[in-house]
Amino acid sequence: MPVFESDSYDVVAAQSSVSSFLSVPENLIEILPQDRIEDWKFTEDECSFKITGLAHISLKLKTVDKDKITYISNSEKPFPFSLNLHLGEKGDSTDFSADFDADVNAFLGTMLKAPLTNFLNHLSTSIQKKYAPV
Repeated sequence: MPVFESDSYDVVAAQSSVSSFLSVPENLIEILPQDRIEDWKFTEDECSFKITGLAHISLKLKTVDKDKITYISNSEKPFPFSLNLHLGEKGDSTDFSADFDADVNAFLGTMLKAPLTNFLNHLSTSIQKKYAPV
């Protein structure tokens, strides 16, 4: 299974604060690309949305650990995957990165590499901006 990774970003907030925010599916709308999200829905442990021009995504919160939050696809479409949000404690800030573990063949993995890496970097920069000092 291919794994797609974001760059690592420094978030100016305590690890516990970032973890609390990201472990609530409803909050994910704040870090998604607003201009590309349609049909947003959420419950206590799930969210779903359509990315304009792409697939409908359904995420279910699977695990929340001190240094990692995992969401899994709640549907076999477009393919099974997990979204892992990594939180490293770094004093008063948090080292944040994300990865996407997709159950796809190597050919499809090659085609998905650029858009998924860009998507993960968007999530990462959005969380960084959310906690940026004013």
